[in-house]
Amino acid sequence: MDTGVTAQIRTTDVGSFPLSRVDLNRYSKGAADVEDGVDSAEATFFITKHNGVFKQKFMALGPHDSVPCYVQSSHTRDMVSQFLDPIARNGQGLHKENDTYHWTGSKILLTPENAQIAELIALKHGAKTLCQELDIEHIHYRACVTGPFEMLTRIWRGMGLSPRYDESLIEAFSTIVEHYMQNAHPETKYLKPLTLTLDEPSVGVTGVGDLFVDAESDPPLSHLISCWNQIYKHIPNGCYRGLHLHASPYHQLAHAHWNLLEAHLGVIVTQEWLANNGKYIRAAIMRTDGPTIPPNVDLKAVWNEIQAGNYSAYLQPKTDMMQLLKTATQRYGPERIPFAGPECGLGSWDWKHGDAMVLANLTRLREVVSEFNQTISQ
Repeated sequence: MDTGVTAQIRTTDVGSFPLSRVDLNRYSKGAADVEDGVDSAEATFFITKHNGVFKQKFMALGPHDSVPCYVQSSHTRDMVSQFLDPIARNGQGLHKENDTYHWTGSKILLTPENAQIAELIALKHGAKTLCQELDIEHIHYRACVTGPFEMLTRIWRGMGLSPRYDESLIEAFSTIVEHYMQNAHPETKYLKPLTLTLDEPSVGVTGVGDLFVDAESDPPLSHLISCWNQIYKHIPNGCYRGLHLHASPYHQLAHAHWNLLEAHLGVIVTQEWLANNGKYIRAAIMRTDGPTIPPNVDLKAVWNEIQAGNYSAYLQPKTDMMQLLKTATQRYGPERIPFAGPECGLGSWDWKHGDAMVLANLTRLREVVSEFNQTISQ
């Protein structure tokens, strides 16, 4: 794949970040104003806060050899509501009440003009200044768009219904996701897309992914793949087409037109499966399930230490990250691993000093990848 990426592994991340020091209600209001083209104090607040956190994350990952994702919030603007809110606000078919989305029974619609991603608009505003501050020519970035199955799952859950596969609703959401993907790769002199990812973490997960079977004749999975492929058509040549999962992919997913698997620790595919299907994988080497706490310790005492700012002992050890990276390269081959990063987002680390712990772990990740790259370049 010709992406301009060197043979060495680059750092990346999934996106969500603990915004515990930000007024999230004002932040979300500002994001909505940015998406709707409203010039307001809240819009300026959002752009300033988003770009400030993005810079922190970018510097931790290493501005010269990383592909950072825009910053996602895990609360008032999570990975699903970020894309459903504009439908409820400016589209048709969805009504939002008390943070719950209800399908009105009518066609679900959103125009391409209204399918905006505030975080990328913010980066367009700040990319030139950030490049000048960090002495780099441009920012290679990762963007993610939540997929149609994940959107539909949120609707059913909010309405108190069990998961079900509805082709007409999947197609309606897919059309909207196409619009979002078309708007997910603004390219300027200072801002250039490199990875565009479809987030579908519920596919294959027990209780939700049970709607599918791993068979060539499985109608729901075949239908979903056809919808995904329409979405992937909107990703420019030269960009990785990512698929973010929380479970190992069904064999049939090899037919989808993604080429970069972004998955959790414990998700396993084979080197042969990747090579035969022209796929790559991001090495998940940083755990996101919480601090690294030894067994048989006083958890209350540990949390008191973390809350007091004495958290260094509970960061993920570099030796652990390095072992995970070595295992991944032995399993898949370094030629199949263009990126290494956290297994998922870190927005849930919203305790006191959680943001500092995230940045410290991302810095360790960068150091591990840099050390590893030195060994494979010799």
